[in-house]
Amino acid sequence: MIRVLTLTAALAFASAAAAQDPRAGHAGMQHQAPAASGIVTTSADGAMTSGSPERFSATFPHPMMLKTVTLTAESQAPIVVTAPDAPAAATVSVALPRLAPGTYAAAWAAEGPDGHKMSGSVNFMVH
Repeated sequence: MIRVLTLTAALAFASAAAAQDPRAGHAGMQHQAPAASGIVTTSADGAMTSGSPERFSATFPHPMMLKTVTLTAESQAPIVVTAPDAPAAATVSVALPRLAPGTYAAAWAAEGPDGHKMSGSVNFMVH
């Protein structure tokens, strides 16, 4: 019985570790689990996209207004995308320019209706 429980626990741990590794699945997958903060982004941190993503979006546990997304890639000037004024919403997004293949960091900044600010960043690869 103890062997069965130990094996079950080991398999559950291995499955959870694989599910958290964004490179463990198919390169074009966008499946995401909420981060510890409850914020989910598309592209997800560690994602490998098939082509340039059209939009960057973030889903928050409460309404926010996206302000900027700054894209940086090695040997390229940063690209600052300013989000148009929009009402606060749980999911916010902004259109992105066409991105060349490469590895990008997307640093985002958002603000709540009460003025509190949030920011974060994700890394993703464009194929």
